[in-house]
Amino acid sequence: MNGIGSFLADYGLIVIILFILVSFTLTFLFRFVIPALKTRKDLAALVEKLTQIKSKNNGTVTDLEEISRDIMTTEKLSHLWHEYCETLHPQKSTDAYGQEKIVCWRSTTIAETFFNNRVLVDVPNKTEFYSHLPGILTGIGIIGTFSGLIIGLTRFHVNSNADVVRSSLGGLIQ
Repeated sequence: MNGIGSFLADYGLIVIILFILVSFTLTFLFRFVIPALKTRKDLAALVEKLTQIKSKNNGTVTDLEEISRDIMTTEKLSHLWHEYCETLHPQKSTDAYGQEKIVCWRSTTIAETFFNNRVLVDVPNKTEFYSHLPGILTGIGIIGTFSGLIIGLTRFHVNSNADVVRSSLGGLIQ
């Protein structure tokens, strides 16, 4: 037990700092990196499905219900798609049999207004917080450095006896 107490007395601050850094790292990994990779995978799958629908239609008009049913399946995407669909207006033309058919869709707003990085990536992954994390950690490092210097200097004793100065200098360097 004396060995552990001695170890904690000598390296307790380092252990605490190491624990905090490991906690930050694991939190960053599980709350940002893994969800971001999942978002990337999901968006890539959506793009692939949209490409398949586009190639399947071969220049004909895309069925908006098919996109709504097959691709925009999550609540967030479904809401965004519904909002975007309200900006779409059908362009109709009369065919040879006298029936009006939709030949294309015209949008009054670009799709990027609804489907953008901020909505699909930044907000769900809380990138705003993590973009400030390097500055926060740098600030903590600077505070720790100056705190260590101040603590070391307060324990440093200037004396005419060289042995006292050497021993306090050793404490300052540690």
